[in-house]
This record gives sequence, C-alpha cells and structure tokens, in this order.
Amino acid sequence: MKRVTNLLAVATATAVILSGCQAEQPVAPVSSASVSSTPAQTHEPTAQESAQAWADKTFGTFEAFTVTGSGADEIVFPDDAKSGFYTISWAPGHWADEQSGAQVYGEDGTYHEAGMADYQGDVASVAYGLDTTVGPAGWITVGPGAGDWSITVSPISALPALPETGGYDAYLYAGAEQPVIFSSTNSGRVNVRQFNGIDPTDSILPQQDFTAVGTLLAGPSVVNVQLKSVSPWTRSTN
Repeated sequence: MKRVTNLLAVATATAVILSGCQAEQPVAPVSSASVSSTPAQTHEPTAQESAQAWADKTFGTFEAFTVTGSGADEIVFPDDAKSGFYTISWAPGHWADEQSGAQVYGEDGTYHEAGMADYQGDVASVAYGLDTTVGPAGWITVGPGAGDWSITVSPISALPALPETGGYDAYLYAGAEQPVIFSSTNSGRVNVRQFNGIDPTDSILPQQDFTAVGTLLAGPSVVNVQLKSVSPWTRSTN
C-alpha cells in the first residue's frame, strides 16, 4: 500500500508540474491581418452641397424670417440679410389690381431690377442683392394692390437646384457651361438672369419669340427666372 501511495504521489506531482507548464505557455499574438477592419468612409459633397457652401461664403447666411401684411408696406432688411431671396405669397386674384407686386430698393433708394416679383400666380421667389455694380439692398416695397400677402426672406444657400422645369423662382446652378433655351409651355415671356457673385452676367435675354436663349455659364451661380404667364417653363439645350 505504501508503494501504491508513493506512485500516486509521484503521478499527482507530475500532473501538477505539467499543468503549470501549460499555464505558462506564451499566447501567440493575433495577427492584424485576421482582424477585419472597415475603412473610414468620406462624404463627397454633391454639386448642390458645393453650391450651397459657395453661397454661404459669397453672400453670407442669416436666420430666415417671415412678414405678413395687406396692401402697401415695406420690409427693411437686417444688416446680415443684404443678399438673399424672398418668397411672396399673394391672395388669389391679386393680379387684377394695379401695383400688386413687390420690389427691392437699395439703401440709397435706387431701384434694384433683379429684386422685382410681379406675377399673376399665387407664389413667386426672387434672389436680390447679387449685383456687385449696385449698392447694398435696403428694403422690399409691396404695392398697394397686393391684397393680403406673406413674405419669407431666406439666405441664398436655401435655394433649390435649377430644375428642368419650374416657375417664377430663383435657383442655384452648379453645372457646366452650356447653351440653353427656356421656353414657356403657353408662349409666355421668360426672362432669365444669372449671377456669380463677381459681376452681373445677364447671360440669357428674352427674345422676340418669348423664349430665353443663351448660355448658362459654369456654376456655382444664382439664376432668377421670371415669367409673364402662370404656366411653367422648360429648359433644354436644343
């Protein structure tokens, strides 16, 4: 029995030693190649996002605001809103009255041609304060025949992208230079002006056949489209 006991003791000691050796075995490092990693994704700005960034840098930004009224009134631009665009909504039938539109004037009282909204439709938007050859914009004058109206003034970067068809509105253009025709769907006159923040380009002018034919200069830029009819316009390169 003593021999068996000694053998058991030796066996037990050997097992403990082996166990200790296994516990002290170094752990092989995990290869970095075996660890899956997802590369960081970078966001490439869209053409519209690039145009919006350009607009904020060129014309500044401010908090949009809305003013409502009836008939003749004036809305003075805050110091940070000397360039922007305004959207005016009229009561139905305002076009039947004289002096129903809205117009931007400079701080010195000069008439700003690019700031006029005179439209028989119920809503129109116009970009203003973009012509570097005239002074800063001062205020919007609303005509006495406008009836009930609402005007929202917003920064240029809030403009939508120039579409293939649209209305009496202002837009951001971020495309390449291209020949273009703006045509009204019911033969109403279309007038288009383009601004790049450097000089008034006036790249597209109304023609005798009531379409606007010319060249859209490379963006980013702001495009004002004005109509003499309520039907939309379409844009083509033919």
